[in-house]
Amino acid sequence: MLIIPGAVTTMKRLPVLIIVPHGGSQVPEELSGYEALGGFDLLYESDACANAIFSFRDEVLALVDTYVSRLFVDMDRSYREPSPAPGDWVMKSSTSQGKPVFGEKTCPDEIAVAAMVKRYYMPFHDTVRKIIATGEVQLILDCHTMMAVGPVGAPDEGRPRPLISVQSSVVTKKGEEETAPGALALDLLESLGREFQDEDTTVARRFAHNEPVFRGHCLAAYGLSDVPMLRISLSRALFFNDRYFSYEYLKVDPLRIEGIRGRIWKAISRFYWRNF
Repeated sequence: MLIIPGAVTTMKRLPVLIIVPHGGSQVPEELSGYEALGGFDLLYESDACANAIFSFRDEVLALVDTYVSRLFVDMDRSYREPSPAPGDWVMKSSTSQGKPVFGEKTCPDEIAVAAMVKRYYMPFHDTVRKIIATGEVQLILDCHTMMAVGPVGAPDEGRPRPLISVQSSVVTKKGEEETAPGALALDLLESLGREFQDEDTTVARRFAHNEPVFRGHCLAAYGLSDVPMLRISLSRALFFNDRYFSYEYLKVDPLRIEGIRGRIWKAISRFYWRNF
């Protein structure tokens, strides 16, 4: 049976499409047992808690997410283009910490990768395209949680990241192009900053526009149309710490996540009604 890697809600709420491409932390059933990683590695390499934080299924027109870990099928990478960094294609060979994803002599071949793309990647993106094609979407939000410090290979490697960044541009073959007006991005950032102004779990600038710039396929693929698209990146420093995260149970305090979710939605809703 085909398992579509995400869930879609099409209720008449705010005409917003939310995409959460990296919230999953599970191993696809076809590859179960071939992975060389434990539960903590899978959680750490995902956009931890993103599926829960951005789960606005009853509030927006549509939401597309996935339960599959980005290590095995990365929805935010183009399967047609060369890897931007060694091991960082639609299927990874190593983690951000340099650990092998698969055991010795168990790395999937090209046929297996193609099967993963067909079963998980294609339905995810087909769903996104069909929702946009309805003409009902007024705003697209590409939602992520990011590591508190730039990992090895990232443009901001080793540098502390802001609590929240909003990205409104991508680098294409034509150069830097906007996915939404800069003023729109700054207004969303201001609304988010109002909700998180009391948080201080970073030494970097707390709220940033286009900093860092992430190389995401979704923003490049869907952000250069008539529908404005913004990427929200929320630092895991807000919850992936000794206060809120249990290393024993690999769980984050659900009350903390629910509180963050509520503040994010309040900021998005206020921003929407100010601009649309």
